[in-house]
Amino acid sequence: MMPSSLQIGSGGRWRVVLQFDETRRPEIEDAAASLSRAAGGLRLRIVDADGNVRHLNAYGAFRATGGINS
Repeated sequence: MMPSSLQIGSGGRWRVVLQFDETRRPEIEDAAASLSRAAGGLRLRIVDADGNVRHLNAYGAFRATGGINS
């Protein structure tokens, strides 16, 4: 099974920041939201092994939005 990945939107493309085991998702989400807040807002998303996409919203939570191309 492929690991999940944290991605950042930059220059019209999504780039992988890091790959992680799904069991670490709560820690990764918390750290990513904190980093985004400290940086003044970043376009971040998590893509899991099944291609499900969750974008970081303005409230600091990752929410599902669709498939791998979202």
